[in-house]
Amino acid sequence: MADILQFRPRLNVFAPEQTSAMGYAYDKAIATLADSELVVRELVAKRIVRLARRGECDPEHLCSSALSGFRKARTAA
Repeated sequence: MADILQFRPRLNVFAPEQTSAMGYAYDKAIATLADSELVVRELVAKRIVRLARRGECDPEHLCSSALSGFRKARTAA
């Protein structure tokens, strides 16, 4: 008798516009940070994805929310 395979439920997929907004927000956030170690970049990415899953699609809001709590921001010279 054949085994029945369990299929994982479909993962949530972002619309192209939302993916673009997330990418813009991530790039802007990383450029703003003075410290862009891997762990920091990962935290920023996770925050952006979490907000996008909740329906946020404004790149400026995604960026500012992902950066909340970070103290060391690069200043414009």
